[in-house]
Amino acid sequence: MNGLQKIAIFIFGALLISISYFTHRHESTLLLGQFTALFSIYIFLSYHKEVFSLKAIIFIGISYRLIFMLLEPNLSEDVFRFIWDGKLWWAGLNAYEWLPTEIIALEDNTSFQVLFSRLNSPNYYTIYPPINQLIFYFAAFFDSTFTSISVIRLCIFAAEIGTLTLLPKVLRQYQFSQNNLIWYAFNPLILLELSGNLHFEAFVIFFIVLSIYYFNQSKVFKSAITLGFAIAFKLLPLILIAAYFRKISLKKWVHFGLIAGMVLILSMIPILFSNALNGILNSSELYFKSFEFNGSIYYLTRAIGYSIKDYNIISFAGPLMGFLSFISIILFNLLAKKSMPLSERMMWTWLIYCLFATTLHPWYCLPLLALGILSGYKFPVLWTFLIFFTYIGYTATGFTENLWVTFLEYILLFSCIVIEVIQKRNPSFKNTYK
Repeated sequence: MNGLQKIAIFIFGALLISISYFTHRHESTLLLGQFTALFSIYIFLSYHKEVFSLKAIIFIGISYRLIFMLLEPNLSEDVFRFIWDGKLWWAGLNAYEWLPTEIIALEDNTSFQVLFSRLNSPNYYTIYPPINQLIFYFAAFFDSTFTSISVIRLCIFAAEIGTLTLLPKVLRQYQFSQNNLIWYAFNPLILLELSGNLHFEAFVIFFIVLSIYYFNQSKVFKSAITLGFAIAFKLLPLILIAAYFRKISLKKWVHFGLIAGMVLILSMIPILFSNALNGILNSSELYFKSFEFNGSIYYLTRAIGYSIKDYNIISFAGPLMGFLSFISIILFNLLAKKSMPLSERMMWTWLIYCLFATTLHPWYCLPLLALGILSGYKFPVLWTFLIFFTYIGYTATGFTENLWVTFLEYILLFSCIVIEVIQKRNPSFKNTYK
């Protein structure tokens, strides 16, 4: 490691501190300028990965994550809903059955009032699964909001440590250089959204990678259990069960799905026999019929709807996108070559979901990065840069989406995907992940 690389590592850390501790979400020019600088250094260091030892990459990656230990998330308010839910459980209330607006009308508790002012969804029922709620419950034991945030951060940190130590082993299974871990360990969006903003995709990524690891060792039972845990933390990985089709016999695949489903059912037992499901279904429906952010295929469909109906057709187009996503995922995994690696099947499956989604926040695409690294594709790396620019719509008083930014994001992403697919079909193509 030469002096320039050491300086880059130091500047990268300083920028992480600046963007997370001293930059507000609505300061778009400063925020995006710092992120661009972070990403530029990330690319520079990643393309010089061979000068690092694997231990050095893991150590530096952990060090960057430790930077956030004193941070109150500055780009997302989700953590305050986590703590809110936990406080409700301690108050003897079912977090799934009460809207925050209902609670604040009943409770005169100061801590509830402070948290309520920080919520971004006070009119919606919580949708976080029971396994997440257990973490919220332990975190909310403390009166201090900062301490509660720290407890959640330690859990996210543990999941990230798991991924940092496991990913090199799976890279070796696919005969890639273990130093490709650097593409994950130093990725600015991974750092900011997981260790910084405390999104639970950290657990999803860890358990997906662990499932692939076990599958590649022919430990199908353990692979099913660990994928079940990924689904338990966020229901979306349920779509990945399709990726195992034709990788094993039909009988084993059915057993695989049943085992993963059983893990999910066991994790949901606390709410299966209560009214909680009504609240979850109520809020989940909003994702298909009301919420829209950073969509791609959906936005094109919406534009056609405006030209024909002269109003937003999301109530029809949202469920349609869900149906088309489901059909496309099934067809892809039916038609994909049996020889296609599991990680690549998962990558394309997750991408299909993302492209049909009506709402796609930056952290939703993070599993794609890990899967792309394991599959030899770089377009997820580009997307972790482009998707951050959706933050440009935030102001001090609200949010207005800039559709030109969204348009440019997807034009560049699709272009990169097409180029990579063509390159990989060229026999002379040399994969830089090797």
